[in-house]
Amino acid sequence: MPPLRPVRKKTCDPLFGGHAMGIIFLCVGLLLVGLHFYNQSAHQHLLDTGTRAEATVVNVIRHDTGSGRKHHTAFYPVVRFTDTAGNEQLIEMTTDAGAGVKTGDTVRIVYKPEHPQKMDLEEPLHTSGTLILAIAGGICALAGLGIIGANIHQSRRFTANAPATE
Repeated sequence: MPPLRPVRKKTCDPLFGGHAMGIIFLCVGLLLVGLHFYNQSAHQHLLDTGTRAEATVVNVIRHDTGSGRKHHTAFYPVVRFTDTAGNEQLIEMTTDAGAGVKTGDTVRIVYKPEHPQKMDLEEPLHTSGTLILAIAGGICALAGLGIIGANIHQSRRFTANAPATE
């Protein structure tokens, strides 16, 4: 009877273990990068097709969400402007752009004439929110690729060192 050899047992199936974690990181990263580019594309489309106007900031509404470490404060300006049809519009902006403006300021906006509520500042005061999404997404995607690569390397090393079957 031939002597028994010790058999190394896999502790984790790469498909359901390490590879899955890498794929999750990669997908989350790509999603975040995609959201950044979608937001940039939507703003560029508004700039290309929208109508420009001067608007007066009549109020800045402060929204507080969460508490403790998860507390976030956002500032949404309420602007007044006259659209191309001659109607006066009073609209609360849907983007957190109010941290840099105060009541009484004049800002340049771009809006859709058929839907004046779809408007934004012509030049955003800050783009750090979407830039942070892109950076975080890139880091997640690279981490996912690293995890997948490390698991592929580990599984190849494991199969190369495995005893030959007779």
